[in-house]
Amino acid sequence: MFFHPDLILYLWLCPLFFFVLLPLILSVTGFFLRLTRTFFFADPLTGREKRQHPRFIPYEGTFAEITAGDTTCTGLVCNISRLGISLKHLPDKFFDTMDELTVVIRGYGTDHNLLVKPRWILATESGQQVGAEIDTVPPGWNQFLMQTERISPSEPI
Repeated sequence: MFFHPDLILYLWLCPLFFFVLLPLILSVTGFFLRLTRTFFFADPLTGREKRQHPRFIPYEGTFAEITAGDTTCTGLVCNISRLGISLKHLPDKFFDTMDELTVVIRGYGTDHNLLVKPRWILATESGQQVGAEIDTVPPGWNQFLMQTERISPSEPI
């Protein structure tokens, strides 16, 4: 007849293998392959920041006049990008509660008035270093960046 114990066993094992064991084996194998790729074939630039716009170092001695409320100070511009700026050599007590700053950069014969929001503050030996996002971009900012890129002795950072 059609009743054979091995045939019934195979009819139970085939769906079990194809729908349970095979997907489980493939997912565990894929997990270990991704894990080994992460550890053994890691990209050397994984610690590098991913930025939308390149940063440039302006010419030596580019100063900015920073105003927060009634207080004004002068700082040195570390680097600039289309939507960000980094300033250093700032007083220690200047940025305690400030949300927005007005920054005036004088360069290439024009003044650029920026409204920025501080994103990070780093205390250094020579004062504070501040990284800020440019909230309001002046009309000639892109030309200033292109001139900075052309004159800058170093590659974009």
